[in-house]
Amino acid sequence: MFGALFLKECKQTLKSPVYLIYVVVFVLFVNSQLSNDGWREMQELQEPMPGQSYYGETITHDKALIMEGTLANLMEEVSHNSFATYPLGFYKGVNLTEKEMERAKEILKQCTGKSFETLTYEEFQGAMEEICRLVGKGSSYEKKSYENRIYVPMTYEQAKTEYDQLCISDRLTKAGMRLFCDYAGIVLSILPIFIGVSRGLYDKRAKAQQVIFSKSALGVKVVLSRYLANLTLLCLPVFTMAFYLQMPLYEMAKEVGVRGDFWAFLTVPSVWLLPEIMAVLALAFLITEFTDSILAVFVQTVWGIGGLFGASTLVGDFGLKLVARWNTMGESALFSSMEKELFINRGYYAAFGVLCVLLTVLIYERKRGKGEKLYGKVRETDH
Repeated sequence: MFGALFLKECKQTLKSPVYLIYVVVFVLFVNSQLSNDGWREMQELQEPMPGQSYYGETITHDKALIMEGTLANLMEEVSHNSFATYPLGFYKGVNLTEKEMERAKEILKQCTGKSFETLTYEEFQGAMEEICRLVGKGSSYEKKSYENRIYVPMTYEQAKTEYDQLCISDRLTKAGMRLFCDYAGIVLSILPIFIGVSRGLYDKRAKAQQVIFSKSALGVKVVLSRYLANLTLLCLPVFTMAFYLQMPLYEMAKEVGVRGDFWAFLTVPSVWLLPEIMAVLALAFLITEFTDSILAVFVQTVWGIGGLFGASTLVGDFGLKLVARWNTMGESALFSSMEKELFINRGYYAAFGVLCVLLTVLIYERKRGKGEKLYGKVRETDH
């Protein structure tokens, strides 16, 4: 029974124009993003040699450089009285009052009036906290932001270490798949919504609720088969695209004497992207089943976009963000130090997805068992 329902749902989704649009948009978006310089550098990776003029850039944790870069940004924003903030993930320009500007200038003067040797990092942090109170949340002066946004040129030693870690720890293909997941995760925070909503409203459009509600199949089988079928089909182009993009890296690994991880196209996206797809799709199922409307499209699009623009850095700082960013072709040692945080993040969204599916089953059974159709706050009971 379950297998038959699963196959039926797969066939139904495959025939949907929405699914075709999903595949086309996903492929075009990822392909356009991975045609940039970073991906080409990955595919043309060469061992760094002494004496090169440029070895790339890396995030610095040098406190003096962090203070210098952050204060330079503060000076520019104070001079224009225009502060960029992202309180809910969206840009919000902040203009301070005359009194607030005077205080911001005093703070800037206190910090820049000292050399970086005498300005202790604790003083700097305290000054930035006060700036944050003036301009509000989501600014460049929050600790998690300024400690992960200052880049400096690599030295030969740093570049050589990075190259060795890229080849030995990441076996090249893992690093490539992290970059793939970074871009794919952006579009997957939104696209699965439309699949979930479209499939959830299909029965209503076909006027098939009464037939379905009278079927003998358990609600958990109906909902679970539908969810797993959609989840499988959503993942299919993701893993296919990952495999296609990984193969040049796998072949290049052989050329530089590295044994690439052939299964990285499955393992990395499974950890990185599958929990995200699970959560987005499951929430779309839940909201659509509860409201019998397209409300999920608006709610979850705001959630996805807000989370994306609310990122304090494009490399790490996973927290509980829906889109896990790692917009770099390397930084292997940094990733190793943050890997546990990523696992916690992805575990949270996998569990969230499971919870949403269970709640969807409960709502579905209630509607079928009691003859209720729920439309937001309005209930119609069949007699």
